[in-house]
Amino acid sequence: MSSKKPKGKRAKTRDLFKSKGAKAKITVNKLLSEFLVGQTVTINIKGKVHDGIPFRRFQGLTGKIIEKRGRSYVVSLAAGEKQKQVIAGPAHLEPVK
Repeated sequence: MSSKKPKGKRAKTRDLFKSKGAKAKITVNKLLSEFLVGQTVTINIKGKVHDGIPFRRFQGLTGKIIEKRGRSYVVSLAAGEKQKQVIAGPAHLEPVK
């Protein structure tokens, strides 16, 4: 007898969030990193950190930080023709050089 297929918001994300090798280590500096308003960042979801994780659709997208909300940041990015706002923790953001 097979079990029911999961349909939650984290379903089908095992490979997308999987960390490999040296990338699997999350440092304290990464968790406590600070960003400035107007800074350009890329959303790179870390599967080991569940705090402040954005929806899987925004993996790999680039946007600008428009405000800080608690310990997380609000990132404005273009998804298709629309401007979206995503709340993400600092562990899932990387500055664009």
